Amino acid sequence: MNTYIHKTDQRLRVRSDFIRNNPQQIEEDIKKLQQMEAIAAVKHKVYAGSVAVRFDHQKMTCEALLEILSGYGWTQVDQKQFFIENAAVKGTKSVAKGLVALAFTRLVVPSVTRLLV
Repeated sequence: MNTYIHKTDQRLRVRSDFIRNNPQQIEEDIKKLQQMEAIAAVKHKVYAGSVAVRFDHQKMTCEALLEILSGYGWTQVDQKQFFIENAAVKGTKSVAKGLVALAFTRLVVPSVTRLLV
């Protein structure tokens, strides 16, 4: 899963592999967040790997909150998973190009050869 961030003026949702794979650390981080004056509520969905934070935008900006969460490691990308996803995408593109080339040589080249002869 890639890191997903959705933000508004008063709410920030982060979904990531880090959140899904480190529930105990996330719970500790949530306790720290709940002690901050600007934080109104925190909702953690363990199995979805996401945390939604409602906050007072007059006391804290969304960007400042995102920096705090990034400092906790919530936005880290699992490099192994990222590598696998990229390999799958590139492999699919290579197969598609190969099929197009094969179709071209089987369909177009004989027709052009007949026209020239």
